[in-house]
Amino acid sequence: MGHPFLLFATIFLILAIVLYAAPGRKLLNFVHYPAAQDQVARLNRYAALRLLLPALVNLGCAWAVAGRPGLMVPMIFLTPLSVLGVVVWIAAGARRFGA
Repeated sequence: MGHPFLLFATIFLILAIVLYAAPGRKLLNFVHYPAAQDQVARLNRYAALRLLLPALVNLGCAWAVAGRPGLMVPMIFLTPLSVLGVVVWIAAGARRFGA
């Protein structure tokens, strides 16, 4: 029953690895990169570390659902909430980099 959460955790982990491994690429669509031309690598690594939060949330949900399958429906809302929180966190932190 925890397979959707494991899939989401894998997707977020892959996104974080790609963002960390390709720091010069402009991958985030909600960041104004021209304002932070010289700090793109630092901004992407900052965002990559924050993207680990939804992966950890989904791993926790998969662990909880493995023991109690009835929790799957209420826990499905934690995925978009964690993503929204991370997007706000990254956007707020991007101001430090001038973006």
